[in-house]
Amino acid sequence: MRVGLGRRSTLRINRAVLIALAAITLAGCASGRALQEGRLAERQRDYDRAVVLYRRAVQERPNDRSAQLALERAMLRAAQQHYAAGRALARQSRWEEALAEYQIAYELNPTMGDIERELAETREAVRTRLESRGDGETELEALIERTRHTGPPGLELPNGGPMPDEVVFREASARTVFSAIGQFAGVTIVFDPQFVDEPVTADLRGVTFTAAIETIANSTRNFFQVTAPGTVTIVPDTPAKRREYQQEVVRTFYLSNADVNETIDLLRLVLDVRRIAPVTATNAVSVMDTPERLEAAARLVQAIDKARAEVVIEVQLLEVDRQTIRDYGLEFAAQGADAALATDAEGFGLTVDDISRLSGSDLFVSNPMSLLVNMLADDSNTRILANPSLRTSDGLAAEAHFGERVPVPVSTFVPIAAGGVAQQPITSFNYENIGVNIEILPRIHHNDEVSLELVVEISNISGTGFGDLPQFGSREITTTLRLRDGETNILAGLIRDDERETLDGIPGLSRVPVLGRLFGRTRTESQETDIILTLRPHIIRVLDLDEQDVLPFRVSSGGAAAVVGSSLPLPGRLDPQPRDPVERLGGPPPVIQEPVTPPDPPVNR
Repeated sequence: MRVGLGRRSTLRINRAVLIALAAITLAGCASGRALQEGRLAERQRDYDRAVVLYRRAVQERPNDRSAQLALERAMLRAAQQHYAAGRALARQSRWEEALAEYQIAYELNPTMGDIERELAETREAVRTRLESRGDGETELEALIERTRHTGPPGLELPNGGPMPDEVVFREASARTVFSAIGQFAGVTIVFDPQFVDEPVTADLRGVTFTAAIETIANSTRNFFQVTAPGTVTIVPDTPAKRREYQQEVVRTFYLSNADVNETIDLLRLVLDVRRIAPVTATNAVSVMDTPERLEAAARLVQAIDKARAEVVIEVQLLEVDRQTIRDYGLEFAAQGADAALATDAEGFGLTVDDISRLSGSDLFVSNPMSLLVNMLADDSNTRILANPSLRTSDGLAAEAHFGERVPVPVSTFVPIAAGGVAQQPITSFNYENIGVNIEILPRIHHNDEVSLELVVEISNISGTGFGDLPQFGSREITTTLRLRDGETNILAGLIRDDERETLDGIPGLSRVPVLGRLFGRTRTESQETDIILTLRPHIIRVLDLDEQDVLPFRVSSGGAAAVVGSSLPLPGRLDPQPRDPVERLGGPPPVIQEPVTPPDPPVNR
């Protein structure tokens, strides 16, 4: 009977050994299959696929030296392939596609040739092309630009040339001055029946028709209105006359980038536009107001309807053994504290002893911190948790979630009958995100710097609690950084301590207090890991501003919107006494009491 039991036990052991050997064989076959497929892809010059397959083989068999060498070889060849493709695209001025190829080549082999210089030149070419305006615009953009500052047909202020250099009025009739200005510009001047004549002194030499008529109108407390093509009416500036002569025009502004509701609020608050409505189907706003206010609205819409700046943020999240970090020389803050390192080529130095030990086999790179991070990523004790490239616009958050959602039961109690005691349990489930959650809110500055509001959370199931409910562990970073374009930043200090205690010995006796130490063995294992987060922003689109967008402008009650500080004289500028004629013309100018050739008497309408 004892022999039978021994045979059955031996059979069970042999069966378990066979199952284990089969599992090991299958695992070896799987990794060997990945290695074979990688070699096939490499022979077919599909180096990107070869890199993926070799990485899979290295992950399955981290101690296989042949797989590691094959991965390094495939990464070098893939980098050369993408570098050559980038140069070919750059020769065709396809800068965005060339930039993408160069970035892939740099990720595969950061030390290859002039890859950093090519990256910098290509980014500058992309930025220059984005900042330039003109040939690349669509027909719709050209149409909107042509009509942006065009007034209603037939009611725009006539374009008159500059006044003659001999035009100086001294104590002349305002009616005569208006008529003379209109005659010089070829414009018919009409006076309102309630127009009041008064003497005017003005020096109008060399000014334009628009500036001259605005100057005289403001100084005599009048305003002018274009009432017909080529006809301007001079009207006393009173609220009643303003309402009588007020003209209203309807215009629709088609927005390409700005938000409709924000645009409506801006026009209402800044220009006091009352009759305005959104057109959500075409992302437009329709406005009804005076021509002067509509022109000012056009200037505002032009200034705000700009595409947001965009940035690509390279994120790499590593989980690494603390001892490995110390071996590579990355010493961060004290244990338990967060640390942030902003690194570039200028922030890394060599001592004299280091230089004396350099040889021809040593490698010199311009960004050593990036190299150290890459070395960590290739280490077998390092696990890459996430490596996304997030593209987002200025002021818009980019989010990335890696992991799974775990259901957590939540019980609530309700009464069985109305008005009863809440004793009937109802179970529902809340889903918790487990894994890596990254949220980045960028703000792009005008000096090629980027501010990043960063929230990184790493969560896992740390164990089970009461009723086998899961317990969650979490590590979180919340910070704000400001980096230059292309600058690498490293965050570290999220330390995790894992301690495991294993008890081996005779069942039952090993758990007896005091005596258990004689019949068992306790083994304690502790592991300390750290989280390293690297960020590198690349600005790929800048805010497209021109000089007209930043210059201030005013809204005149009698004329159109004008730019403050332009070469045109401001309306209302009136010289009470003529300037010194000796300094201006070298002799006394003619003083006109009445026009030299007076026009026909105007007819009041």
